[in-house]
Amino acid sequence: MKVLYTYRQLLVFAMAILCLYPSCTSNLPEDLDALGDDVNYSQTLFEPTLGRNTEYQNPVVTGNSSTLPLTFKIVNPRTVTGQPATELTDKFAVKTWKSIYTGEEKSLEEIEKKRTTEYRPMLEIQEKSGNIFFWDSGNSGFVKTQPDSGYIFDVEISNSGGRRFARNLKLKPMKERPYEPSIYSQITGIATNSSTYPYRLENLEGERTGNFIFFTDVKVFFHKNLDNKNPGSSLTFSMLDSLNKVIDIKKFDKTDWNNLVHGFNPTFKNGKVTYDVAYPIPLVNLRTRYTDISGTSAVSNFVFDRKGRSGLVERNIVGLQYSIYEPGHWEIQVRFTGETPQFEDDK
Repeated sequence: MKVLYTYRQLLVFAMAILCLYPSCTSNLPEDLDALGDDVNYSQTLFEPTLGRNTEYQNPVVTGNSSTLPLTFKIVNPRTVTGQPATELTDKFAVKTWKSIYTGEEKSLEEIEKKRTTEYRPMLEIQEKSGNIFFWDSGNSGFVKTQPDSGYIFDVEISNSGGRRFARNLKLKPMKERPYEPSIYSQITGIATNSSTYPYRLENLEGERTGNFIFFTDVKVFFHKNLDNKNPGSSLTFSMLDSLNKVIDIKKFDKTDWNNLVHGFNPTFKNGKVTYDVAYPIPLVNLRTRYTDISGTSAVSNFVFDRKGRSGLVERNIVGLQYSIYEPGHWEIQVRFTGETPQFEDDK
């Protein structure tokens, strides 16, 4: 009888435990994420060039002691003297992509349907990756640029386990350079040269001497036509001889005009060729038929064939590698300062 009573006691005790279990577990704290001291920014200095979209990818070291995903937020952007940097947090109109650019678009309308205008702060952070993004909306008229010490900002890093801060990250923008290769210093904004050079010259010989034309004999100029008030943007290519007279661009008759640049409606007029384009050029960092292998620069090759001294047909090429960041009506002009190229066959 005593043993039976003990079993009843155990049964009652067990039932009591089961009845209490929901109320007890409901009061237990939820599991919290871990946030370790080893999560931080490996890159602490950011030097974007004004007028360009710049993304700093993978600047965060997460370590092994933090629970992912983390959340990142820019905190207290300020000048080096501690004044609020509202120019970095005010929102400006920028172009963003709502569909993927492929380089296969067949018209300006198709490109523009993939883009939209949004209002974003100049300095942004991707919430879940910590990547730093600097939009192209600023200029040196109101943004501090080098040699000024620029700006300082902090980044709050958090999850449900708490938060910590990456302190005193430095932002030191460079002055705008609307095209590359550029003649302007990123620090002073002053031109250090009057022209640039082509990136490719093959087999060109002088019309007068028959000597090879070298890179030092060819200059490349970028010019933005501020007087052209027509809507939209365009890019014109032109060639000048040693007397600064226009060489008919059609003499480069083996040029692939339809794929010279990702532009449309090529128009030949006054010895030049003009395309309707969307800026920047290239539109994104993506390798396409119009770019170099990195996708960061456009490549345009002007080509003609002629029979050389050996009696064999030689391919002649003038190649340009460039980027243009500022919308408008631009012209890239190639000047042969020594001799005009020979286009006729050798006898």
